[in-house]
Amino acid sequence: MARLTAAALGAGFTLNAVRLNRRLAGMRLLERSADPPLPDFRFVVASGVRLDDETRRAACAFASREGLKVLDLLPGDLPTVELLDFARLVNSRSFRCDRLAFGRSAQHAVVVEAAVLERLGTSLPADRDLTGLSPAELTGLLGQLKKCAPATTGFAVAPGLRSVRRTARERVAARPGDTLVPLPAVLAARLAAGALTVACLATAPAWGAAALAGYALQPTLVRGRRFAPADRCRATWLRPVLGPGDWLRTARAAHALRGPADPHAGLRAEYQAEIARGVERLFEPRRGSCPWCGSSDLRHRVTARDMYQGKPGRFTLEECGDCGHTFQNPRLSLAGLDFYYRDCYDGIGERQMEKVFALQGSAYRDRARLLRPHTAPRTWLDVGAGHGHFCLVAQDVWPQTVFHGLDRGDAVERAEKYGWVHRGHGGDFPDLAASLEAAYDVVSMFHYLEHTLDPRAELEAARGVLKPGGHLVIEVPDPQSSLSRLLGRHWIPWMQPQHVHLMPFANLRQALLDRGFTMVGEQRVTGRPGGDFCGAVVERFRSWTPSPRHPWSRTPPTRTRALAHAAIWTCSVPLIAAAAAADLAIAPFLGALRGGQAYRILARKEG
Repeated sequence: MARLTAAALGAGFTLNAVRLNRRLAGMRLLERSADPPLPDFRFVVASGVRLDDETRRAACAFASREGLKVLDLLPGDLPTVELLDFARLVNSRSFRCDRLAFGRSAQHAVVVEAAVLERLGTSLPADRDLTGLSPAELTGLLGQLKKCAPATTGFAVAPGLRSVRRTARERVAARPGDTLVPLPAVLAARLAAGALTVACLATAPAWGAAALAGYALQPTLVRGRRFAPADRCRATWLRPVLGPGDWLRTARAAHALRGPADPHAGLRAEYQAEIARGVERLFEPRRGSCPWCGSSDLRHRVTARDMYQGKPGRFTLEECGDCGHTFQNPRLSLAGLDFYYRDCYDGIGERQMEKVFALQGSAYRDRARLLRPHTAPRTWLDVGAGHGHFCLVAQDVWPQTVFHGLDRGDAVERAEKYGWVHRGHGGDFPDLAASLEAAYDVVSMFHYLEHTLDPRAELEAARGVLKPGGHLVIEVPDPQSSLSRLLGRHWIPWMQPQHVHLMPFANLRQALLDRGFTMVGEQRVTGRPGGDFCGAVVERFRSWTPSPRHPWSRTPPTRTRALAHAAIWTCSVPLIAAAAAADLAIAPFLGALRGGQAYRILARKEG
């Protein structure tokens, strides 16, 4: 067993080094330029960094030649620890073409087009630079700049730029908050790998030494073609000693920079006051008939808790025995919807939702390509656009199309500010439809109808804003999926309490036909790796151990509760991995089994 573990560790260290090296393979080198720095570009420089005139000229020439509006400059002698950290966060081969990638920085210097800074509301005299920024400030600024220039942000190695070694505290403070894996989990994984390596050295010395060699050689293997860290030899030969020391300093820095024990103390008082009044008041009276067909033959489907945020309350979905429509009964009132949506897509939950949306790039492209055989839209309205992620990615598929987004809240306004949508409309769709009559070639509703109180009113509004011959594309969860029966209340697309109506395909199809649409096509969304089974396991653990830091948690966070929460989620990792493997294994058969999470409909409005 020790030999097998050591072999797996050694292979893992080596393969990870190869992976990180490949992520650096897209880095380009600045070339000398005799042209003066362009006045359209500004320079943002971190504290302790010196940016000479030759590098400024070369950077402006490179950005102009490559069509970049934001260019992050990396020193070729970036210290090994920082180079490895950068490779873990950035895939330089795909970063520029990935519109949803989060902004990243090597925390030294940035060249940015002045117009991009102005879009963020930053106005500076033309003869001044942004200098002396801390690494954390520079990282935060890059996150915003990437949103304003999602396809025109890139990296280059600047030969004349000398690195400034950062302390562990500075590196932790500058670590982006939007990383998919939090820092404590990263440190726990490294500690576990180190402990296993030591155990292998004690039980199978030769094999353990081979695993240790794989770990030590990582700095040599991760070098890219443009980097030559001055400490590479030292970092390689002493890594078995230096590595654990760096972990310890990082952990101490993370502990020192830890925020208050209760980061949402003010919100906690507000939430607890609302909860004390009882969540039962947030529901309408239970209805005795189906809201779709009027039948009184209603059957209990599932009763679930808040599946994402863990706010208090229980929510029941009932199914109509005649038409199969599944709906929340009793339904949340407008005040209830406000309570349960709060801090999910904005506020506390905004950063987490950004991570979720950033993983959906392939799904967004699939949705956009659905129109290819049927039309070439000039104008497209995405209803329920949220932060505008779909419209941003769809611009790769339809570069000549003008995308508008519509949603409640101010997220769609930020999407317009960043340029993710060409125009944002804020408000309820049925209320705005009259002002948008016959304005669009395509209207899309992706996972929107199930959130609405009256889906048929939304379909009427879509018909009104479409031009004759225009197309309506809809994607909604499929309540008749075989996996919804198998997984019961843990099936993620129930998404209680936000999903109010879940319509079978036949019902939605007939509703469209009744409104003068012609069916053009349909697709079954058969799920993705990490979909149904993985989601069910995550939902189960989330209900067992809700985050103690949430302000709606019944008891304030304590160190003991935080440790228990972390321990339970650590134990969940093998189960989540097994569930993800099950999703992969069953994916080819979901179509035949009527499985999957959702279905798509493409319909055309007749004249």
